[in-house]
Amino acid sequence: MKIHLQTLKLYCRKSEEIVRFGGNITFIHGTLSLGKSTIARLVDFCLGGTLELTTAVQRELLSVQLTLTVGERDVLIERAKGEGFARVSWIEDDGEPISLQVRAKGDGPVVYGDDVVNLSDLIFRLLGYPIIRVRKRTGDDDSPMVRLSFRDLLKFCYLEQEELDSSFFRLGQPVLAEKSKDALNFFTGYYSERLSTLHAEFDQARSDQRSKTEAAERIREFLAQFGFASDSQIDGEIQKNHARMAEVRTTLAGSATVFFNQTHFVDEQRARLRQMSDQLNAESETLEDLNRRLNDQKELRAELMSMKFKVARADRARSVLAGSSFDNCPQCGQSIDSHRAQEGSCYLCLQVIVPSGEDINPASIAHDLEARLSDIEQALRRHAIARKRQIERIARLVADKDRLDREVTELLGSYETDRAARSRQAERELAEIEERIRFLNRVKAMPGAVADMLAEADKLSETITRLERQIRDEQMRLGKADENFRALAANFLEALIATRVPGVGPNDLVNINRRTLIPEIWPEGDESMAYSFFTAGSGGKKTLFTICFALALHRTAAQRDMPVPSLLIIDTPLKNITPDINPELVTAFYKYLYEVAETDLRHHQFVIVDQLLVPPAPESPLAFVDRLMTESDPEHPPLISYYSGP
Repeated sequence: MKIHLQTLKLYCRKSEEIVRFGGNITFIHGTLSLGKSTIARLVDFCLGGTLELTTAVQRELLSVQLTLTVGERDVLIERAKGEGFARVSWIEDDGEPISLQVRAKGDGPVVYGDDVVNLSDLIFRLLGYPIIRVRKRTGDDDSPMVRLSFRDLLKFCYLEQEELDSSFFRLGQPVLAEKSKDALNFFTGYYSERLSTLHAEFDQARSDQRSKTEAAERIREFLAQFGFASDSQIDGEIQKNHARMAEVRTTLAGSATVFFNQTHFVDEQRARLRQMSDQLNAESETLEDLNRRLNDQKELRAELMSMKFKVARADRARSVLAGSSFDNCPQCGQSIDSHRAQEGSCYLCLQVIVPSGEDINPASIAHDLEARLSDIEQALRRHAIARKRQIERIARLVADKDRLDREVTELLGSYETDRAARSRQAERELAEIEERIRFLNRVKAMPGAVADMLAEADKLSETITRLERQIRDEQMRLGKADENFRALAANFLEALIATRVPGVGPNDLVNINRRTLIPEIWPEGDESMAYSFFTAGSGGKKTLFTICFALALHRTAAQRDMPVPSLLIIDTPLKNITPDINPELVTAFYKYLYEVAETDLRHHQFVIVDQLLVPPAPESPLAFVDRLMTESDPEHPPLISYYSGP
């Protein structure tokens, strides 16, 4: 698994800081509390880990970028402080740029391909590996399959300062140890890509078979409970319901005929009601005609009365003005000359006076108007009497019609209520029968579906048997895992001796317990004297124990082509080891580290964080980079160059 770091870029409030990594070894050293361990933590943070919020990080850091090589691709990982997501960018083989925002850890929706849901899955995909799945409980074939996260593998690639002498890759913790054991089994070959795929297919096939069989049995029990265990039983029930539906429809049709025959006694009343409605309409029209006549005569009477008053006023004016003459014009007041009027003309208006046949008699006009008014008054009285009689006649017709309408309603009420109740009951039964027939037609397909489901379950038995055989064959093919464990034990012992771990000699043996995967030291081959990391006692010895095992694992992976990431970060390898008191341990450790880095691990990348720099020999071919961090030297600033504080 090729993983090489290139640069780490920090975006701070007042600056941008860059850390460059060497091709083989990057040695970060300097005084305390300047950000040496933070570099390792930020790399782990970009790879999906959590970030310890030191005072400097909490106050100044905004986000971080990590450029690295994953497989054969250059990848950029960006992550902001406090965010649970990371943005990953790379260029595909066909030149297409890809940029994804993925969860740093945990489950969620698929964001890339068919099964990539988080950063761990994406790193596996970029490395060319499928999602690795292992049993949740080792050794339990019924245990569900769970993801083996890249974070579980990284536990053997990032040795944190806090855990160097307190936790041996979590193998001593009952719950977390399962993932570490799965990672070691994957490294050594007890798990392969094909085996993981076969296990997943086996679980899926067995789950499908179990679900199909259980579903078929539940459906069969349900059908048998209601007498629907076979097609013939269901067909008989359908025919029975069709016969009953025909009976109900016949009953409904007969009820309508009986209703028509038994309700003829109201036909005469209905005819009378129609006649009365027609008569009522005619009488209403007559009443409207009378009202119009009354209104016309009232208007005529008003006009005659007005004319009568006008004649009286004209007669009074004539009598007053008779024999009067004008010296001056009543309009303009000028003097009137009598000689300007011709004979036979009016001396005022100068128009010819036309003689009338006879003089108008105002008394005769008044008499005629009185006679005409008397006639109109008599006519009004007659029409008023006729209108009153018409209103009474209409009221009687309305009362008779309402009475007859109530009689018809009462005659039909009792009969229709009983018939409607019977009809509703029959229609309800008809709807229930139709729905039951539809249900039975759907149920009719169930026995066949049950048979098909059981047949599919039987076919899955063949698939399960085939997968079990393939899993056994793959496990037999993975027998080289024992050889890998033996090589790991040998390299572990060699590392312990080369780094001069106290109490370990060339005649000792290393045994890796296949159940717990915890390596034990057997002094002089004596199992009864065995001790491990958890019984080593000394903190410095535990630190070397952990580092030597990691070096042995990476060396064995390089020798035997095991899928271990080609990155090893060691934060403070000399923890609990005093260089001035144990200089031989310091010299021996770095001598061994540089030797394996030049030989078996020449394609690996190391990031070492320590207080004192111990460089390789000047003639070493290693691509070596070191970074010194001081508090007062501007040439060698702390990680956040401008920050000064706790």
